[in-house]
Amino acid sequence: MPNQTSYTEQLKILEKLVLMAIAVSDKSAGIKTTTLGIESTKIYTRLTLSAMTINAILPNNSINNSKLWDFPSVAVLARTFMETTHRYLYLCIPGESKEEQQFRQKLHYFHMNSEKYRLYSDSGTHLDWLPEFEEKLPLEKAALMEFSTYKELDKHMQNRVRSGNTEMHFTDEQIADKHRLAFGRFKPIYRILSNHSHGSPFATTSQSNERGRGLENKIENDYLEFILLLVNRYLSKIIIAQAKLLKLQKKCHRAVSYATEIFSTE
Repeated sequence: MPNQTSYTEQLKILEKLVLMAIAVSDKSAGIKTTTLGIESTKIYTRLTLSAMTINAILPNNSINNSKLWDFPSVAVLARTFMETTHRYLYLCIPGESKEEQQFRQKLHYFHMNSEKYRLYSDSGTHLDWLPEFEEKLPLEKAALMEFSTYKELDKHMQNRVRSGNTEMHFTDEQIADKHRLAFGRFKPIYRILSNHSHGSPFATTSQSNERGRGLENKIENDYLEFILLLVNRYLSKIIIAQAKLLKLQKKCHRAVSYATEIFSTE
């Protein structure tokens, strides 16, 4: 685990990183890239917006100087930010071989089409579109199963890929560990965030006259400080990755330099 500084210091880092992320996002517009690059940039845009929202609800932020200490809501957004970053990196850094890159791209769209089919089926909307999905989804699945990347997966992951229930052939923990994002402690971090996301007894029974009411207190101050350490690490990583993806290192030198400094020290 990194050495913790203070909530105030980590908030200053986040607010600076958010400005850097916006600068890189602005420079990403209109650049010709691959299909994976286009999809990655869409996710990067979403992550930048999410970082801005996290910034805006944190206590004592420079946007609205909020005095609300709402750790559970920040935890929900932080968990989503982690998961979305993993999917961004999955597409943005898609492996060395052309074969694996094609597999990741096809899996991305197969999962999307599978989710659309389930949504339309469950909601009873766009029923006239279902026959096209029913015709094409089996063909997309069969094409995925021909890739050596698929054949090398364990049976559990093969089943997830075939069923359209995953957009990655790695777990979130594997992506986090591969990119050194969660300080080697993905499982306990994710468990804490998930408990707060679900409003579980673990999260709610600790509430008291001080905790969980939006008031400043030491425990939630410490929690928010750590969440900021985590989000700052993730945000600095995607700034570096997006600049590299679209060859923006020179145009966004200041952003890349600062993000690299934060990623290497957190």
